[in-house]
Amino acid sequence: MDFESLEKLFGRARRLRARLGVKEGSGASWSATLENGETHRYSLSGVKAPDEVQDDIESLFVWLWSLKDHIKKYLDGKGKSSGWVEPEISADQYLSICGDLANRAKHGELNRGSRSGKFPMLGKLRYQVSQTAVSSITFGAFDVGMNIAEPRQVTLEMPILGADGRYLGDAFKYLDYALKGWEKIIDRAEKAV
Repeated sequence: MDFESLEKLFGRARRLRARLGVKEGSGASWSATLENGETHRYSLSGVKAPDEVQDDIESLFVWLWSLKDHIKKYLDGKGKSSGWVEPEISADQYLSICGDLANRAKHGELNRGSRSGKFPMLGKLRYQVSQTAVSSITFGAFDVGMNIAEPRQVTLEMPILGADGRYLGDAFKYLDYALKGWEKIIDRAEKAV
């Protein structure tokens, strides 16, 4: 593993993060049942579906986490100790949670415990739609449809929740911080060689 290959992998992570900023898509819909038993249907057209957003988020967490092994291989290949990598990751809350979420995405659960100690999981995607993003709203007896003409003006939030259900932060922000954390680690790896 050479430095150019390491940078190439990090470039892939940056591109995956940029792709998360693309909000256009086939839409989203959901139903809610009221206390009186009536079921109402809601739909947003023109935005990325929640499953697609979650797939992209989980993929990026997995890719970011895989950088750890590549950095270690890079250091080992240069005859340097890779022992400082694990403590560096554990000292960074964002990278630790990144690792937990990546392992949960890969294995379905955290079989070996939680690096962060928080046992984080992704919550439900939230869409915040500004009035200027909407081209039309249609109301029916039991349904509401919203056509989004300007998806770039929609704000997405994917909460990260701890084992106790407490809000730890937004996945998009965690991914941004984790990218910066990996940049620092990669920079240290290059200087260590």
